[in-house]
Amino acid sequence: MHNILIVDDEPLILEGLRSVIEWEKYGLRIAGQASNGEEALEFLRNHNEGIDILITDITMPKLTGLELIQQIKVFDSKMRFIILSGYEQFEYLKAGMSLGIENYILKPINIHELESTIEQIVEVLNQEDVEQFHAKEDWQVLRNNILNRWVTGNIGRQELQHRSKVLNISLDCSFFTVAAIRLITEQDDDEGQDKLHRNQLMDECYRIAVKSLEQLGTVIVFIDMEGDLVLIIAERDEAENKEELYCVLEQVQCEIMHELEKSVWITIGSKEHAFQEVPNSYKKAKSLYVDHLMLPGYPIIDVEQLSKMVLHEEKLEIDYEEFTKLLLSGDREATNQFIAETFEKLFGCGMITRIDNYNVAIELMLIAKKMEKNSNFSAVFNPLLRIHTIEQLVHHVQESVKETLDQLSLVNDELSPNMRYMVDQVSKHYREELSLKTLSQRMEMHPNYLGQLFQKEMGRSFSDYVNQFRIEKARQLLLQTTLLTNEIAAEVGYPDPAYFYRQFKKSVGVSPTELRNMYKKARS
Repeated sequence: MHNILIVDDEPLILEGLRSVIEWEKYGLRIAGQASNGEEALEFLRNHNEGIDILITDITMPKLTGLELIQQIKVFDSKMRFIILSGYEQFEYLKAGMSLGIENYILKPINIHELESTIEQIVEVLNQEDVEQFHAKEDWQVLRNNILNRWVTGNIGRQELQHRSKVLNISLDCSFFTVAAIRLITEQDDDEGQDKLHRNQLMDECYRIAVKSLEQLGTVIVFIDMEGDLVLIIAERDEAENKEELYCVLEQVQCEIMHELEKSVWITIGSKEHAFQEVPNSYKKAKSLYVDHLMLPGYPIIDVEQLSKMVLHEEKLEIDYEEFTKLLLSGDREATNQFIAETFEKLFGCGMITRIDNYNVAIELMLIAKKMEKNSNFSAVFNPLLRIHTIEQLVHHVQESVKETLDQLSLVNDELSPNMRYMVDQVSKHYREELSLKTLSQRMEMHPNYLGQLFQKEMGRSFSDYVNQFRIEKARQLLLQTTLLTNEIAAEVGYPDPAYFYRQFKKSVGVSPTELRNMYKKARS
């Protein structure tokens, strides 16, 4: 939309021009009006949006139309002018032509002539907008191409030096450091509207970064081929304050969080001693995204500081057997707490690499998935490609385990409320002494009647159901833990190991030891 200012000392002309032409049809908007040249100049000084077309009377008090145009030309060389006059004078026409007016229209105004003039001016303005946009876009494309080739090491020294002069990029510094800023999103789906939305967000991140980084001096900002914001910080003195860099980068983080309500992960590569070594710094900054998960609190990760960290040499021992027991107990709150605390312990031992965390996450999810009858292992591995933060990883493990617990606790909807309660009690208290007598007291029903109801709905006796439930829990512990047979017996509610041994072999067909050996042999 282009803006018009109308200047005339005749109120009827001012009001008439507003309604005589459908301005919006031409992509025009009357931004204002003035009754003389001085008012017009005052309006232009206070109007933030540019005026594209000025329609002015030629003879007005205080300042004529020609004098107005002359003064405007001093500070705006692109504005278009249309002169209105009550009579034709060659001197005015000649003066107007020397000032570059678009047309000289006599009053009473010929509407057709005015519309024709407006249409022609708009066509020229639109063409200029397109050319300006393409010029800017072409320059940006060229700049991004050169900078991407620079950081990836795909441009020769001579070509880079030549292109840097064209693009006004300074290579005349002694030290270069590359930082990378990655936008953290819930879904990493780059298709269709999601990709467009992400590109728009990155453009906003670029704007915020450029504004915040002005105080650092020589900083080159661009978006790389992976969609990350890249900063090349050039320094003349090795002793330049790195704390200032951290402060500014944290400011960028805060500004993006405030304006876009998005988090970003910032990494810093190594300081290099020449512009030819910039690819080394870039590679190290980007490798942190591959090798590490973003830590809680979104701290800035510096490759040089990371290399100086003293990591614990001892490997964290995770009690996977305890985790298995929690799964079998169906205690969701305790299971979630175990998962969260496990990753907290990883950080406490200095295990901040992506592979360390992934190995633990995969092991926890596989233990759970193996308990399901029809396991979908793709649900374990596929989302890992889209995980960037430790919070996302912990959430993924907890959700995966939740699905397992949901399957393990499925209860037939056709069961009566009494049967659902009894089945639920078995799943929660199978380690304890459990009989129809104990349940009948809780349910305030006669044990014989309760036993008949259970046999009718479940197709087996209550004692058989409890025994089979315990044996299934024992089978899972045998295959997924290193617990001894007598320990497993006690874990699933059999105080007498010998009785457990007989019940297990009767139900499964082999002894507990034989089953474990068969499983080990199949895996080897």
